Amino acid sequence: MNGLKEPVYDAVEFIQARALEYDRIYRAPEATAAHTTLIRKVSVSPSKVYIEPPSIETSNRVIRHFSKEKDNFLRVNFTEEGLLKIGVNTVTLGQVYNRLYNVLLHGLTIGNKHYEFLAFSSSQLREHGCWFFASTENVTAHSIRHWMGDFRSIKNIAKYASRMGQCFSSTRAIATQPVKDIQMIPDIIRNGYTFSDGVGKISPSLAKNISRILDLEPVPSAFQFRLGGSKGVLALSPYMRGDQVHIRPSQVKFESDHNILEIVKVATYIPCYLNRQIITLLSTLGVPDTVFLDLQQQMIKQLSTMSTSDAMAIKVLTQNADEYGITRRMVELIRAGHRMRQDPYLVNLLKLFQISLLKDVKQRARIHVPKGCLLMGVLDDTLSLRENQIFLQYTDPENPTERRVVEGPCIVTRNPCFHPGDVRVVEAVNVKALAHLYNCVAFSALGFRDVPNQCSGGDLDGDFYTVIWDQELIPPTRNYPPMEYDPPVPVKVDEVNMDHVKKFFVNYIASDNLGLIANAHLVHSDRHPDGAFNGICLRLAQLNSLAVDFPKTGVPAEFEPGLRAKEYPDFMEKPEGILTYKSTKVQGKMYRSIVTHEFVVSKEANFDERLLVPGFEIYLKDARYHKASYDVALFGILRLFGIPTEYEVISGFMDKWVMLLGRKKHSVRERVLDSYMAVRSTFVKQFEEEFYDKTTGLIPKSAHEAIYKKASAWYYTTYHPNEGNQNPTMPTFYSFPWVVDKYLNDILRNRHRLALAEAGAAPLATSMPRQAVVGTDEAILGTSRTDETADAGSSFPRPKIFDINDEDDDMAEFAQDFL
Repeated sequence: MNGLKEPVYDAVEFIQARALEYDRIYRAPEATAAHTTLIRKVSVSPSKVYIEPPSIETSNRVIRHFSKEKDNFLRVNFTEEGLLKIGVNTVTLGQVYNRLYNVLLHGLTIGNKHYEFLAFSSSQLREHGCWFFASTENVTAHSIRHWMGDFRSIKNIAKYASRMGQCFSSTRAIATQPVKDIQMIPDIIRNGYTFSDGVGKISPSLAKNISRILDLEPVPSAFQFRLGGSKGVLALSPYMRGDQVHIRPSQVKFESDHNILEIVKVATYIPCYLNRQIITLLSTLGVPDTVFLDLQQQMIKQLSTMSTSDAMAIKVLTQNADEYGITRRMVELIRAGHRMRQDPYLVNLLKLFQISLLKDVKQRARIHVPKGCLLMGVLDDTLSLRENQIFLQYTDPENPTERRVVEGPCIVTRNPCFHPGDVRVVEAVNVKALAHLYNCVAFSALGFRDVPNQCSGGDLDGDFYTVIWDQELIPPTRNYPPMEYDPPVPVKVDEVNMDHVKKFFVNYIASDNLGLIANAHLVHSDRHPDGAFNGICLRLAQLNSLAVDFPKTGVPAEFEPGLRAKEYPDFMEKPEGILTYKSTKVQGKMYRSIVTHEFVVSKEANFDERLLVPGFEIYLKDARYHKASYDVALFGILRLFGIPTEYEVISGFMDKWVMLLGRKKHSVRERVLDSYMAVRSTFVKQFEEEFYDKTTGLIPKSAHEAIYKKASAWYYTTYHPNEGNQNPTMPTFYSFPWVVDKYLNDILRNRHRLALAEAGAAPLATSMPRQAVVGTDEAILGTSRTDETADAGSSFPRPKIFDINDEDDDMAEFAQDFL
C-alpha cells in the first residue's frame, strides 16, 4: 500500500535512499543557475523569531564575493504580531520599535551563530527588512562594509545607508566580460534640471557580448546596471567603438574598486495597464467615464472569448507576457495542439489566468490598454528631439520580429502619480537617428524642464514610464502645470556611523505612511467633485513626494490627522465594521459592473495517445522515480506558502492571496515563482543531462530519438490510468511532464505534420510555428517497439502507439481523429 510499482525488500535501505534523494531535491535548486543563491531568512515580531525555510533569490555583489560565507548571511524582516507589516497605526507601536531597535543594536543568536546588522537595500527598506551577518575570524560585518566601498564623503545618513544598499541590488554579474574602457562624459544640465540624470551609454560590441552571456535575443537597447559605485542605465549608442561604457557624474554615487559590470534589468516591452491612480488623474483631467468602461468591457469580452477561441487565447496571453515565460509557454502549448484534448494542465492554467485577470480588473482597476506600453526611459543624446517630443519604437507582441514606431500625441506618466501635472501630453515622432533604440522611450534633451522630472520627479536611472497613444485617453485638459517640488534640506552629520544607520532604519519604519497617503488620496479624489484638483488631494500629492524621497533625504512626511479618510468607497473593499459608501464616480461604476468567480480545479485527466513514442517503456522506471521526487518538491512549495493547487504555484496566479509575512502581493508572487522555477530548472537539468555531449556541451541530433522517448515516459507515468498517484499521502499532480513541455510540443507538432502529409495536405507553418524541432521523422516518432525494450516490471496493457512504419490504417485513422 506504499503507492510504489515495485516491491521493497529492505525498508531501512529504501527509506535512507529516499531521504537522501529528497534532501538532494530540496538542495539542488541552489546550483541550477549561476546568478541565484539560497538565502536564509527570519522574521522578527515583538515576541518571536520565525525561522523561514531558505528560498532561491537572485544573487548580489556582496554574496557573490563572499560566497564561501554565504551561509552566514541572513535576511531579517521585522513585523507586527501575526506577521503583519508594521504600520503607523499599530496599537503596540512602542513594543514593536523597542524590539526592532534592540535587535539592531544587539543582534540575533540562532543556534551557534550570532548575527549582527550589516546593511539594507532600498527594496528591503520598503519591506522593513535588512541584512545581518554572522562574523567569523576572517570576515566580519565591518570588513564587508569596508570592501563595499568608500562612503566617508557622504554626510547625509539616509543617503549613506542608500549607497551601501546599492551593493545589495539583485543583479547578474558579467564576470567574463570585464569593462576596461570606461569614460566620463558630462551631464546635460539646464535651468537647474539634470536632463541626463542617471543615463549613460554603451557600445554595440559590449551590448552584444552582454546579451550573449545572458542569453538575450535580440540585443536590448538599454541596460539597468551597477558598476563599482555607479548605477543607472546604459543606452545603446551606435557611434561608440570597441567595448566601451560612458558614465556621467550623476551616475557615480560613491568610490569603489569593484569593476565587474552587473545587470539589474534590460529594456523590454511590457504591456500597458491602467490602475486606480492613473484613472483618477485622467478622469480629473476630463477623460469621459465611457472611455474607461468601454476599455474594461473590451478586456472582459476578450477574457471570455479565450474559452472558445485559440486565436483569442493566444492574443490575450501574448499581450500579458511575463518575465518568467509562463504565458509564452501556454501559447506554445495551444499552438502545439494540446488544447484539442482538453488537457487538465492547460485547461486549469487558462482558467486560472482568466479568473486572476478578471479579479485584477475588479479589485485594482487593472485595465489593459492595447495602444500603450510600459518602457524604460532613456535620453536622446543626438539632440534630434525637440522639447516635449519622444521617440518610441516597440516590438509587436503578436509578432516579435516586427517593430513599430509610434507617431502623434501621447500621454506619459510614471507611478506613483497623484498630482494632475504628473500626466504629460507629448508628441511622438519618427527620427532615423534613433532607429537603433527599441522597447524603451527616448526623451528630449532640450527644453526648459525635462519630461521625466515633470512625471512625479522621475529620472533616467531605471525608471519605467507608461506611454499611451490611444487618442480617447488623451485628456482635454493638457499639461496641467507639474508640481514644483523643493526637496527638504537633508539632515547631515560630521561623520556617519552604524548607530546613525540603525536609528534611521527604525525612524523610517515609524514614519512609513506611503500606504496611508495613497489611500487617503484615492478616497478624497473620489469624494470631491473636483477630484485630484481638490486642495486636500494636492496636499497629499506633496506629502507623497516627501514620503517617496524619505529614504534619500531622511526627512519624513508628517501625515496630518485632518487628511485621514473617515469612510471609504465601495470599490476599496474595506472589511466589515469600517464605514463605506457607494461611489458614483467611474471607478465605482467599473467595480460594480464586474462579477468574479472562484477557481475550481478541472480534475478530469484525458490521456493523450498522441504523446506516446515507441520505446518509451525503457524510461518508465526512471520517470516514476523523478515524478515522485518532483511531487515532493512541489508539495513542499504548496505547504510553505499555503497555496491549495499546483496551478497557482506554476503560474503565480494565486486565486486567494495570503499576506505572507506582511509582504505585498507582487512580492509574494515573485517568491512563489522563484521557488518553483528553481524546482523546474532542476528537473529540466536532470532530464537533459544524460544527453549532452561532454565535448561540445550541446545535445547532439543523434540523441533526439531518446529524448522524445523519455519525454513520452514522463507523460505516461503522470497521465495513464494504470499509473495512479506515486504517493497517496499527497494530491494528484499533473505538472511533472510539462517541465519538458518543449519536447512534448515537438512530438505533437510533428505528428500533426505527418498526419497532414498522410492526408495529402500541406503543413500550416504559419498557424503552427515550430521552434527548435530538429531531427528526422523517425527520430521524433521512433520505430516499432520490441519485446526487449518493454518494461518487464510493468503490468499495464500495451498501449496503442502509432508508428510511421506501420502498413495498416492507424495513421489514417489518427489523422482523421486529429483533424
